[in-house]
Amino acid sequence: MKLYPKSRLNSFVLLFFYLGLGMASTMIWTRVAALWDLGAWHADMISSTAPAPNQYRPLVPWLAEIIRVVLPGHNIFAAYTVLRSLVTGSTLYFFDRYLRTWFPPAAATGGALMLAVVLPFTYLTVIQESDPINLLVFTLAFWAMVKGCDYLLIPIMLFGTLNRETTAMLPAVYLLGNLGVKPIREVALKTAILVFCWCIVHGGLRLFYGDRSYYCDIIMWKNNIKGWGPSINVFLLFGMVWVLSLVGAKGGPLLLRRALLLLPFYLALHYVIALVEETRIFLPWAPVVIPLAWLTLFPSDFTGSDNSISEIKSGGP
Repeated sequence: MKLYPKSRLNSFVLLFFYLGLGMASTMIWTRVAALWDLGAWHADMISSTAPAPNQYRPLVPWLAEIIRVVLPGHNIFAAYTVLRSLVTGSTLYFFDRYLRTWFPPAAATGGALMLAVVLPFTYLTVIQESDPINLLVFTLAFWAMVKGCDYLLIPIMLFGTLNRETTAMLPAVYLLGNLGVKPIREVALKTAILVFCWCIVHGGLRLFYGDRSYYCDIIMWKNNIKGWGPSINVFLLFGMVWVLSLVGAKGGPLLLRRALLLLPFYLALHYVIALVEETRIFLPWAPVVIPLAWLTLFPSDFTGSDNSISEIKSGGP
């Protein structure tokens, strides 16, 4: 495995660089989002009167409430701005470190910068504040899996499910990525633990808050197929990276190749239950499609990892 030089100073400089990008990205969000609705949305979440599915995603409002109490002036808009800036900047930093599993610093930074460019195009007027932490959770989860740090997935699952139920996808990724790589009993046990983590948190939230009516229709497929617009938006989110990831999958890391098998099911589900023109819901695929596309663009820079899950293996998934 090729090693690239590291220094604590470089890491700090990189972190501050990405935190600056996080602040810039958040400034764009403040110009797009319906901030006039944010105060009422936050109050409903904190007072447990919000509709489903928002009420079952309580992590961000409570983190913002803590920041609001600490900040001078106790301004809720400032609290969300600080929180989103920190989370977005941290996500970009960890995404860079994640890509360095296979690529040199320049290529890894290029991948993180591409993600930074993509993010503002997912911002809409609708207030949905679980997305930044959701992307952070998926970045950390994939990084833990490619490094073989299985037990780090437990706190990631617990934390992430408090934020958004999309983490239900992670046990399936772990199962597919490790079949035939680790002993079947170990894979089955750890997958079951991850499923239990999701069930205990999400089930607990539903028990605590009770049944809620949804603020929108649950079935959305008619809106998604009434024209080409929604599907074009999905494609434009990552553009040719979607296509390049399919090309790169042929010789890419085993975990990512197998995770890509879940994409058709994810697409089908969200075409039924979500508005796919809200492309933010596809951001969790960034840790899969960007490294696979980068393998196609920078094949000479690609290097396998010592971890058996992320090595290049011959044959199909």
